[in-house]
Amino acid sequence: MGIAPANSIRIFFREFGEGEPVVLIHHLGGTHNSWREVSLRTDKRVITYDLRGHGRSSVPMTEYLIEDHREDLRGLLEFLDVEDPILVGHSIGSLIALDYALKYSVKKLVLIGALVSAPNPEPYERYMDVAMRLGMIALAEYRKNLGDFSEALIKNARAWNNLLSVYSENSPLGYKYATLGLLKARNYVNDLERLDVPVKVIYGSQDKLIANLETLRQRVRKLSVAVIEGVGHFVNFEAPERLSEEINGFV
Repeated sequence: MGIAPANSIRIFFREFGEGEPVVLIHHLGGTHNSWREVSLRTDKRVITYDLRGHGRSSVPMTEYLIEDHREDLRGLLEFLDVEDPILVGHSIGSLIALDYALKYSVKKLVLIGALVSAPNPEPYERYMDVAMRLGMIALAEYRKNLGDFSEALIKNARAWNNLLSVYSENSPLGYKYATLGLLKARNYVNDLERLDVPVKVIYGSQDKLIANLETLRQRVRKLSVAVIEGVGHFVNFEAPERLSEEINGFV
């Protein structure tokens, strides 16, 4: 556990074990605790951290572009003396991992609930409004009432409480700036062919972002795919054992 000076801000991180480095990059509105039920191999050096604007990391007063997150990660890994990591990115974390791999050396990529471009801004504008007016727990409840979350999340008390817990670790302001930056993410479709490392994509079968899978199949050369049946976007909470198996089998 510690604080790393990275890219002119402070990044909170945790690390466990020794061996080949595996870095976990959480979803929007998450923290390092988003991975609390994901069990990775004991022969790996596992690094989790809070993105800027999230958890215990700095909350700069400006929108956070994917490139900003990439350079934060670069600074963290330099601080920890890590080279050629395996990156595991979930949701916005998949974009950060992808962007990092296009500029810096990595050994492998795992992309969970992956995006390949900025999402539709309309719902996110409402999300930011709810978060800023009512707070992060209210945002989770609002999204639940909209039907944004799978039944595997909302009907599993443990999974739902884990989501609420990590949401509660975040400030509405940090969420707003992270969302504004996400909505400015560039389209990575034409860059996917440049990836020359093994890539594994993992989706829940009920994840709406699985629509990106066909593009990934067409563009990524060294691709393997896992679809976890009966769960949605938050496979880290909904099916952590299955997610752990898929990651461990690849790394």
